[in-house]
Formats: sequence, C-alpha cells, structure tokens
Amino acid sequence: MRIGVALINLGKDRDRLAHMAQQFAQAGIAFERFEAVYGLAVPDSLRPWFFDLAGQPTPHLKPGEIGVYASHLALHRQLLHRPEFDALVVFEDDCEIAPDFADVLKALAASARNFDIVRLSNPTKAAYLDHGALVAGRHLVTYARVPNNMGCYLITRAGALKTTASPSLRRYAIDEDFRRPWEIGIETLGVLPPPARANIFETSSIDAMGDRALGREGFMTKLKRRHRPGPVALMRQWRWQCARLGFGGYVRAILLSGLWSVAKRLSPRAAERVASHFAMPGRP
Repeated sequence: MRIGVALINLGKDRDRLAHMAQQFAQAGIAFERFEAVYGLAVPDSLRPWFFDLAGQPTPHLKPGEIGVYASHLALHRQLLHRPEFDALVVFEDDCEIAPDFADVLKALAASARNFDIVRLSNPTKAAYLDHGALVAGRHLVTYARVPNNMGCYLITRAGALKTTASPSLRRYAIDEDFRRPWEIGIETLGVLPPPARANIFETSSIDAMGDRALGREGFMTKLKRRHRPGPVALMRQWRWQCARLGFGGYVRAILLSGLWSVAKRLSPRAAERVASHFAMPGRP
C-alpha cells in the first residue's frame, strides 16, 4: 500500500504549519499542505453536501463545522484522482506526532486486514477488540464505540469512494458522522495507544468561525439541532456492532461502558480499573 500524507491548514495559520512541518521533518515524513475550506466558502463540487437547492446551508451545522467537513471531503476526493497513492493520512494542524509514527504507517501499509479508515489520534473510552500488536507497544483494534475527533487518520481509496458517494445534506459534523460507520459502511479500525495526539492547542481557528468553538454553544442548543436516529437506524447500528464484536462482545462492551461512566464519577482510580478491562480478544 502506497500512503501519502496531507495536512489541512488555513493560510493565516503559518505558526501551525511551521509546528507540523518541524514534526514531519523529525519523523522523516513527506507531506503536502492542503488549504482548508474556510467556513461557507465551499467549492461548487461539494456544495450538495452542505447547501440545499435554494442555496441555503444545512441548518444542522455551524459554518466552522461545514468548513472542516468540506476540507476532509475535498481530500478524500483528491485521493481518488491520485493514482500514485492507495491511501492518505489526513492531519489537522493541531497534532503531536509520536517518534514511531512512520513505523506505524509502514506496518499499516503491510497489513493484510481489511479497513477503510484507521484512526490514529483517538484514545478510547469504551471497550474494543484487540487484533494484536501492530508495532512494539501499539495494537490494531476494532472499537465498540468509535471515538470522536478527526485529528489524524488514514483513509484508503475504497474508504474515500464510500465517504464521497452520497451528496446529501449533512446532519452531523464530520467527527460525529464518522462515529457512525454503519451509515455509510466504512470499515473502521484504530491504533491504541494512538501514535498522534490531537487538539494540542487551546483554540481552533476553524471552529472559531461558529459558536461551537471553546464550548460557547450550550448543551441544550446543541441537542436541539442534532438529529435523533429512529428505530431503523438503531437496528442498523446494533447489527453492525454485533457483526464485528460478536453478540457477547457487544454485551460486554455495553456493560463496561456503563460501568466506566459510573466509575469516572467516583474516582480516577476506579475509572482506570474499569478501563484496564477494555481490551477484548479479537481475531488476529
């Protein structure tokens, strides 16, 4: 598998570009900068995902969320027209890269396992299937609940075909949309511990375009504009998770998730004890 690396970056954020370029140089990773979509300035080819026929933006997303989502989708479409690459690692510009990141990419390139997306900057707060060591100290996993954040991930050509195949108005921000792999059929894996850390800066230039930034949007406001899945969608989710975790793994994951939610309110030590049981034996 031939893997390219792309960095989403706004032109005004030169300090972030310098920060990421220094890390890539230290890791020996070549990258290409991609100019981030700024808010509602979405390319015509991507407007059906975010604007209705009257030209009005989807009411479910803030301008910053639209810009972020459009930036990622533009890179997915770009991958489909880059025959020199089979997959692309997408970085946002507020990440920290582990020294063995290049080794992780080499191991993923040589992996025979089927995947569309591999999350590379996501710790997990739920149980997962452990498929064994990818490189020393890092394991390839299947999440019981896909974690949030799109700071850094690998997407294959097959994955990009799926994410760009349905030009319909988006109801969720990209980090929430991609937590629902059953909706578009994207096979999602992760690496734990993750070889990159996201959101290392206090502010996000792109998110700052809307009141989503820095927690300014209240919980009830966010809840009102979120789509609530119906019973058909919930059944699709259940079938998807059971197919990948097994029924027993699915039940165990639900129980551990609930127990962890209670434990973290009691004490950090209690939460850590529950989290130590998150790893479930997976298929090698």
